[in-house]
Amino acid sequence: MRKNLATPWSSISDLMSALMMVFLFISISYAFQVSKQAQELAKKSEKIDEITSDYAEKNLAIYNDLVKSFSSRLSEWKATIDKDTLTFRFNDPALLFEPGSAELTPRFVIILEDFWSEYVTILSRHSASIREVKIEGHTSSEWANATLDESYFNNMGLSQQRTRTTLEQCYASTPDKDKKWVRTYVTANGMSFSRLIKDATGLEDKSRSRRVEFTIVVDARSRLNKIMGELND
Repeated sequence: MRKNLATPWSSISDLMSALMMVFLFISISYAFQVSKQAQELAKKSEKIDEITSDYAEKNLAIYNDLVKSFSSRLSEWKATIDKDTLTFRFNDPALLFEPGSAELTPRFVIILEDFWSEYVTILSRHSASIREVKIEGHTSSEWANATLDESYFNNMGLSQQRTRTTLEQCYASTPDKDKKWVRTYVTANGMSFSRLIKDATGLEDKSRSRRVEFTIVVDARSRLNKIMGELND
């Protein structure tokens, strides 16, 4: 009786062919998943680039409006406008408050009345793009006969009181039609000496550290969350 010697080799050949088909299927499936993930990543990256560009355009539009409205008075008010953060900064402590007090100087009351009316107009124009407007009070680290910890909390209380009186003055000058918007979006924050300004040598600039800032925060987060939610659905 003759033995069929081809049978074992045929079985092995068939097995190898089957394995090759499995590996080919796995490779194609993996390549498809990688391609899909790459497409999704590219789509997300494109959307993020779109948001970044939109954010920069909105920032620039608000900055240009601030400069257009206030550039002629910045020197008189000892004020500056930061292009990157949209921070309107009043830098002269002698112009702002009575020494060691939260009471506005008569001069600062006049400046705020002039400033706030035009500032609210700009806020209204860009309302859909704004998430928050922060009024921040900053101090130096000084406090007579106090430890550093005591100075921190004493200055915290003082800076909070100063931002409150600043906001109260601004709110009193706000047209009734805009007061709801102000209550919703404008906050007053006392920062103590948590964000000191340093001089060229790296030491605290006590005078420049005592300041009041108005910062416009452009809303990019809600749009980013919305787009990411759509992409993940």
